[in-house]
Amino acid sequence: MKKGFTMPEILVAVLIVTILVTMAVPMYERAVEKSRIAEVSATLKRMSESKLRVMDDRNMADYSSGDLSLSQLDSSIKNTSDFSYRLYPESFPNAVCAVRLKGDNRGTSFLYLGETAAQYCDDSSATQYSSPVCEAYRSLGRKLFCKNATGVDSCDAYSMDHVNIGTCSTR
Repeated sequence: MKKGFTMPEILVAVLIVTILVTMAVPMYERAVEKSRIAEVSATLKRMSESKLRVMDDRNMADYSSGDLSLSQLDSSIKNTSDFSYRLYPESFPNAVCAVRLKGDNRGTSFLYLGETAAQYCDDSSATQYSSPVCEAYRSLGRKLFCKNATGVDSCDAYSMDHVNIGTCSTR
């Protein structure tokens, strides 16, 4: 009697492994993207706090001149291969933002209001007061927002809703 596996047994084993791999790869990719949102969130928080400290040292009430750069912050923040960080979002000048640089989510922007949220969202005379960003801040306490590259759809890869946050300026 010969020992070994028959062709149908081998095919069934290969089929099972293939099914397991096709299920595992998307789950792994989602987990990696979720870890990236944790990375960008922590960096934006650190960047926002540093920016506010520098503005306070310079007696700047509103950051609208575009004179500040990442290298002038009192915290070491550098652009990475995954994200480019910006100090001057168009609609919320005292906030900070980041842009995803590669992958399927290339061009996705993130806006972090941090402690400046009250400045924009609690003053009913402010132009941003009725924006979707401020509505989400007032109703849910959100300070981090996502806008995908196309400006429509959602930010599902990051388990976040798409919100029109304006432009993450290159200044």
